[in-house]
Amino acid sequence: MSRLLIIDDDPLICQMCSAYFSSKGHQVVTAKDGKDGLDKFSRHDFDLVVTDLMMPRRHGYEVIDAIKLSNKGETTPIVLLTADAHEPDLEAYNRRKFQDDTLTKPFDIPMLEHKISDLLREFADRG
Repeated sequence: MSRLLIIDDDPLICQMCSAYFSSKGHQVVTAKDGKDGLDKFSRHDFDLVVTDLMMPRRHGYEVIDAIKLSNKGETTPIVLLTADAHEPDLEAYNRRKFQDDTLTKPFDIPMLEHKISDLLREFADRG
């Protein structure tokens, strides 16, 4: 299956996503903050990244920018998790189209699974 990178400073979300998606056959790597996530992204290949927005050591926007501007960025879909759908910069950031989908916390894990499946299929179809 797919190799997923989950970046979130909430250990419960990382554990929940890791257990759920591993049980579905995905290979899951978790990162405890934005810096840890970017370090792992630079050393390994991932089919998709799920990242939180508000994190220490690198904000979610910085993580997304770094990934999308990297050599692997064009082929790596990103789902942004945010606790505040009305965060002032989110609308402007959405217009830049750097993240490929957004999900508001608290979230339903089957909904996240649906978004991940759709993005993986869409990016595979692009080649």
